[in-house]
Amino acid sequence: MTFKPLHSATDYCNTAFMKKILSCILIILLVAVLIPVTLFSAPKTPAPLINAESAILIDAETGKVLFEKNADNPAPPASMTKLMTLYVISGFIKDGKVSPDTIVPISENADFRNLPPRSSLMFIEQGQKVTLMELMQGLALPSGNDAGIAVAEFLAGSVADFVGLMNKEAERLGMNKTHFDDSSGLSEKNITTAREYASFCRIYIDENLNYFEDLHTQRNFTYPKPENLPPSGESVYGPITQPNHNLLIGRMPGVDGLKTGYIDESGYNFAVTAEQNGRRLILVTMGGPGTTASDGGLRRAFDAAVLLTYGFHAWTAYTPVPPGDKTIPLRGAAKPLLGVRFSMPTRELIETAAIDELEFKTYYNDIKLPVTAGSIIGRWELHLGNNEVLQSGILTAAENTDKGTLLRRLLDWFRY
Repeated sequence: MTFKPLHSATDYCNTAFMKKILSCILIILLVAVLIPVTLFSAPKTPAPLINAESAILIDAETGKVLFEKNADNPAPPASMTKLMTLYVISGFIKDGKVSPDTIVPISENADFRNLPPRSSLMFIEQGQKVTLMELMQGLALPSGNDAGIAVAEFLAGSVADFVGLMNKEAERLGMNKTHFDDSSGLSEKNITTAREYASFCRIYIDENLNYFEDLHTQRNFTYPKPENLPPSGESVYGPITQPNHNLLIGRMPGVDGLKTGYIDESGYNFAVTAEQNGRRLILVTMGGPGTTASDGGLRRAFDAAVLLTYGFHAWTAYTPVPPGDKTIPLRGAAKPLLGVRFSMPTRELIETAAIDELEFKTYYNDIKLPVTAGSIIGRWELHLGNNEVLQSGILTAAENTDKGTLLRRLLDWFRY
């Protein structure tokens, strides 16, 4: 396993200006993506072209797939693994075994100086006292591999035993193509697919929204604080402020998570979510290219910006409106026309350009007289174009109708 992100304390100081430049470039690129949204109203919106090897974009509420590319190809999740680590931690909290304020001692194994060079770090040191929430933030924001070891040892006794809990959760959630080998994502033996990880992110978001502001939306993370230090009051580097690796936080409207990832064997990965106008989308991209960490991170962010924009503008959450004042002729009835009511359609996620193609089709039973208001007299189907049936419902009588007079029935018999 090899990896190359620049994540030492010196590297962060040297690249701070570069990150500001990249942020400005990203804003310009996002504007370029957002301006042509009027193109999305054209018929048959083409799917975006992206850099990543595999990707999937889903609607959080329904799970509907809005875009996919090689979504079932297995690949290492890299530091996206830490979302499962956080999910297992939240399970311990929900069970009352620990709290976010629980103090976690740092072992020699978790000391950042004993981790591979140039890996993502929180910069925790043996002897320091850190809260569980701080370690969760260290996992989520600077993607600290040292934090992954610390929580695993504390909650399960060892990294291996904690990984067993991660795999048990994956199995329980039906992630049949997913397997974890460590709690940080360094190992190329961690494996998943974009489709399975997006489905997992949907569950993760639903069960952990209370922690989003603390874990995923912060722009920066600083560690250590004075209360974290050992009695000597010293640390190797002192307080280090690191940026959230998610470049879209604070730059693209509605983006509030989730996690980036990189090792050489995986390329640049991204699990990202955003909410706009009451709609939440979830996107997972894997295998993004990049010649450097900055280049790969920018390409990854651009892919996400393009796909999220596509999802919000090319797809619409639309509640179809059935025809109003619908009547049908009723042979032999006291009244020549019978009012019809449609059961209410549900909200449907469809391509914005296809709204004009929606059509209600009605199918009536052999109606027997007399008719009671509210009785079922048929069904309706909502068609998209000529083929796809999106949903269906019932048709009911809007009023009572008796048999007509003998003369009325005879006239109707001749008429029909």
